[in-house]
Amino acid sequence: MTGETHRILGYDFARGLAIIGMIFVNFKTVMVAETDAYLYQLVELISGKAAALFVVLAGVGMTLMYQSAKAKNGVGEIRKVKLILIKRAAFLLVVGLGYYSIWPGDILHYYGLYLPIGVLFLSVSRNWLQTLSFLLVIAYSAFLLFFNYDAGWDWNTLEYIDFYTVNGFFRNFFLNGFHPVFPWIAFLLTGIWIGRLNFNDVKIRHRVTLFSLTLFVVFKSISIFLIDKLSQLSPAEALDITYLLGTTPMPPLFFYMITASSLAVFVISISIYISTQLSHTLFIKQMVSTGQLSLSNYFFHVIIGMLSIKLFFKKLESAFSIEFTVVYAIVFSIVIIVFSHIWRMKFRQGPLEYIMRKITG
Repeated sequence: MTGETHRILGYDFARGLAIIGMIFVNFKTVMVAETDAYLYQLVELISGKAAALFVVLAGVGMTLMYQSAKAKNGVGEIRKVKLILIKRAAFLLVVGLGYYSIWPGDILHYYGLYLPIGVLFLSVSRNWLQTLSFLLVIAYSAFLLFFNYDAGWDWNTLEYIDFYTVNGFFRNFFLNGFHPVFPWIAFLLTGIWIGRLNFNDVKIRHRVTLFSLTLFVVFKSISIFLIDKLSQLSPAEALDITYLLGTTPMPPLFFYMITASSLAVFVISISIYISTQLSHTLFIKQMVSTGQLSLSNYFFHVIIGMLSIKLFFKKLESAFSIEFTVVYAIVFSIVIIVFSHIWRMKFRQGPLEYIMRKITG
């Protein structure tokens, strides 16, 4: 198997991990009331990280499509790829908004703007991509000093009250939704940058793995240190300090964006290494299949995973223990993995992937 194939399998493996991570986080978010339970806090550690990995990988996929078109030395091919990406953005926007009332935490409709913005940066240099991503993170963190992040939110129910108004929709979409375009577009730009790296070069892969892990550990440690020290100095403001300097995704401030980006890059580089070494094993093949059906699996985890619980138990939101929810997430993840592998043995594309490509090219 060629190095290029191994690299692509690694991206699919990482995409599979992202889907499984989102299943655990989203089930926990919807089905469990916030608690100090150890298991809850354990799942909370990957909150926002799996989704960030998902967006970074979208950027990688855009780069691979662009490079393939560029290799054909045709301006027409490049234009065709950009048009396909814009059509897919429109498709994901419609699908995501179509079931927003069922799943307000949807990430697909944000792709309606992630992808068109990403198209503008496909040919931008790596240095500029890195610089722009960093500036976006800094600018958003500074912007929140003047913007009411709570606007539109009912935090008790995690409901965005005025989503269906013009002001509310754009505020949610761009500034303070679950995955707002600013600063989340920085994850996509990071993916565009990562997609250009030659991970078949062992030295580059080792360097990226070490650097990304170091970056994550350093900034996570700084976050913990600052929160601890400043909270001791001002106990009354401990909660605000945790929000400002923590690594939780809401609000998506500096330490969250840096740690989530670096962790995503680390997971991608490790996934490529694992897929290179163990591509013949059943588990790797199953996870690769899960990643290849990522769009369908994301859709299924809401439409089947959550709604089936609501239909069976007649309740869903904050109605279950963290223990039940984690067990259910494990079982559902196994079902998704097995389903994906069996489906891929019979069909080239997942159900929703097929529909999207049929419509958008």
